[in-house]
Amino acid sequence: MANQAPNPIELYEGAVQQILPTLAGTTPSQYELPTPCAEWSVQGLINHNIGVQNLTHAVLIKGVVDLSIMGDVNHPLPSEGGEVSVKTITDSVLATLKSLNLEEIVETPFGSMPVGQFVMVPMADLVVHTWDLAKATGQSTKLDSGLSEVCLGVITMSAPMGREGGFFGPEISLPDHASVQDKLLGMSGRQP
Repeated sequence: MANQAPNPIELYEGAVQQILPTLAGTTPSQYELPTPCAEWSVQGLINHNIGVQNLTHAVLIKGVVDLSIMGDVNHPLPSEGGEVSVKTITDSVLATLKSLNLEEIVETPFGSMPVGQFVMVPMADLVVHTWDLAKATGQSTKLDSGLSEVCLGVITMSAPMGREGGFFGPEISLPDHASVQDKLLGMSGRQP
């Protein structure tokens, strides 16, 4: 039996389910803490996650795509808080994804590509930033191993462009026997 490619919708949903408890465990007293993303506080990181998912939804519905929402992070969280805000927008992304043909070509900030390929980028963003948020707030940094493995592939392919665009820091060299999660973090410029 041939290996079946991972389902992008299920992967995205898994990434959402992984970050929500970490958001729920984040308190307002932690919003100003630094994160592994040196330029962002906890609050800024949460705002980035909301912005990326809003951008994702805009691409999927063929709306106006404003790249600045990914980096526009220096403002208070929405009044409903980070967890509810992320859940609301990711629910919209999931509903839209489920209504689309994953092979349909969409125009993205990274060029034209199938929906299923595009959604892997915000999925990987959620996974890596789950670790960032957990690390900053003293929560469990254990990531789902299956998601980590898929994300390692996504990040490895996109790392050169990501580094040029300032999305990733320099790769952290790790021993061959490092865990998949640690390799993912190292590839994305984080010290595991």
